[in-house]
Amino acid sequence: MPKETKKFKDPIYGYIEIKTAYVEHIIDSPEFQRLRRVVQTSYSPLYSSSVHNRFIHSLGVYHLGEMAINNIINNLNNNIETLIGISANDLKEVFLLACLLHDVGHAPFSHTGEKFYLTKDEKYTDLHSKLVDSIGDNAIEEDIPEDSKAAAPHEIMSAIVALNKFGQYFDSELKKELFARCITGYKYKIKTDVENSIIDPDSDKKSFFNCIISCLNSKVIDVDRLDYLIRDAYFSGFETINIDYIRLLSSLIVKYDDNEYGYKLCYLKNAISIIENVVYAHDSERKWIQTHPIVLYDMYLLQHIIGDINKEYSKEDYQLFSYESLSVEGVELAKNTHVSLLSDDDIMYFLKNMNDNRFCKEYFFRSDRPHTLWKSEAEFKAYICVRFGKGSTYDQLLEALDNTATYIEKNFVSGVINENLIQQINEELNNIETDNTIKNQASKSQQIKVKKSILKVLNCLKKFADENNSEFDFILLRANQFYSGFNKMDFEKIKILFPESNDLYNFGDVVTTLGSEKDNDKFFYMYYREKSGGSINRIDLCKALYTSFLS
Repeated sequence: MPKETKKFKDPIYGYIEIKTAYVEHIIDSPEFQRLRRVVQTSYSPLYSSSVHNRFIHSLGVYHLGEMAINNIINNLNNNIETLIGISANDLKEVFLLACLLHDVGHAPFSHTGEKFYLTKDEKYTDLHSKLVDSIGDNAIEEDIPEDSKAAAPHEIMSAIVALNKFGQYFDSELKKELFARCITGYKYKIKTDVENSIIDPDSDKKSFFNCIISCLNSKVIDVDRLDYLIRDAYFSGFETINIDYIRLLSSLIVKYDDNEYGYKLCYLKNAISIIENVVYAHDSERKWIQTHPIVLYDMYLLQHIIGDINKEYSKEDYQLFSYESLSVEGVELAKNTHVSLLSDDDIMYFLKNMNDNRFCKEYFFRSDRPHTLWKSEAEFKAYICVRFGKGSTYDQLLEALDNTATYIEKNFVSGVINENLIQQINEELNNIETDNTIKNQASKSQQIKVKKSILKVLNCLKKFADENNSEFDFILLRANQFYSGFNKMDFEKIKILFPESNDLYNFGDVVTTLGSEKDNDKFFYMYYREKSGGSINRIDLCKALYTSFLS
């Protein structure tokens, strides 16, 4: 008799057991094996041991997902099939396949490369269209949010790849749709008007499905987030906080909430301390690893490199970053180049052959990289905020840095602060000031104000470089380059069940909530270059930036 499951040795969970059929038909497929060559994080420049991949992460999410769904199903007291239209076994299979395949469409170098799945103007139109076509039903369309709140591009691509390559596991449009929603996090919209006694007739079904979706993709705690928090900490060596995932997932249940007219995903009260630890772990990784200046700069280099590669090898009809390039068949690109099962390996090959590219040279020659003015938020505040004090000057400086970073991200190809950027901004400012066709004077004044604030930053840096025999070559990066969907308000609304009373309470109402780190849009890192044999006084440069905004 063939074994029903196969075991994978994992340094975190011991052994991960997966159905033999899934191993033979999914895990052993080229599309899934590709994930062995897609790095999980961009942390290796900071922590050399952090070199794990999306393959083992996907197995880990499956493992945690099985624990979660088993506990949910075992604690249900009603006939689930009558409620949702599919059996408990079918529900479990759809969810576990979503866990296993949630990253199958991930781009090379993970989050660094995924934006290139979007259109040139970074719109989701094509991805969402392919997603709807892959499901075969447009019911999901009304629940797809606008681009600013859309799923990560790799999540949508993963659903597309999985539905097209492993469609034999989904014999109904309901299963396809639920599978895609679990990966993308696109929940069912429930239309209710309690005051007028108008309740969505499918509210129970939709709310139950939304609970299952949240188990894999949410703004608070899910099995995907749990695995990467635990795994990233293990491989980086940054293990400051223990997450008792067994206790957490064993307390996970779905319960009907009479007050809110629907099913809610909730945790038993014995999981409260673990939930707090998840917050600690998330914020700690985000603050001390994800936003570390070394990690951010490496990401900056790779994004520019990948962007240049994408331009050089993509054609009008066939893009380097596309569904076709992820397939076994692959795609014919510019320069008589054929790419299939696109992974980090392909990007590295192209990278090594772009000899004249500044960013490629820096990627390999780490000694050529610039230095950062401050190495943490603490240094930034110490060198500027605390020394000079907060006030209008400090606010003006932050606003000017924000304007500069925004402009560079959207309009300046190289991303480098130099003479070319000053010239470009001056030309644009002159055009605005002399343009008599602009009817909205308020808008015109605002545009002029923004350009002048950018120039104040640039001119200050140029003056300092000239006076201190350093290169006028700076780079400005936002500290929040990594997207985090960990939402404080949603976190406070996590449902906690107290079995003695059988009541549900919001986490934030019963616990003195730990403060989840706020995304600080006004925190930046600035990098500079020193001329051979010369040095720069970072404190003096920080002072120069601040004093340039003294009115």
